[in-house]
Amino acid sequence: MTELTLEPLGVDHLAHVMTWVNDRDVMQYFANRQSAITEDEERAYIASLAASKNDRAYSVFDGSLYVGQCSINQIYWPAKNGRLFVVVRKEMQRRGYGPRAVKQLLDVAWGELALRKVWLIVRRDNREAQAMYLKLGFDFEGVLRDEYFVGGKWFDMVRMAIVRA
Repeated sequence: MTELTLEPLGVDHLAHVMTWVNDRDVMQYFANRQSAITEDEERAYIASLAASKNDRAYSVFDGSLYVGQCSINQIYWPAKNGRLFVVVRKEMQRRGYGPRAVKQLLDVAWGELALRKVWLIVRRDNREAQAMYLKLGFDFEGVLRDEYFVGGKWFDMVRMAIVRA
């Protein structure tokens, strides 16, 4: 099994991101991005992430094969915590890429960023993702009721976190 590479996200990765960013099966979990996204909109979003002092975003590669994206966002430096995000392209899912990407991202969080805590939210009905995060050492912190409105429905979100030992 090859080691995944996390490359800092830049506008040069736009073509890769566009392979999944308008895929309804993937984007159903993103409350704030429910309409089609143009290349120009995504280019501006990537540029803002790359320039941010509170976000670290990466493209995930297995050799030359593009797998998806991961990031630590909303870093709150005084408390040394940040929000984890990971998305694996639909055709690459269920191959173990998600846990591998999260492990590497946690290495960045604990090492380079010197964070103390990494948190995430996941849809309450996404038990598969919750099980993955539990295996990786995350624990439940609480339920955010009716947190996301997607496709005309309200969804509860579960907050999970891991604290560096």
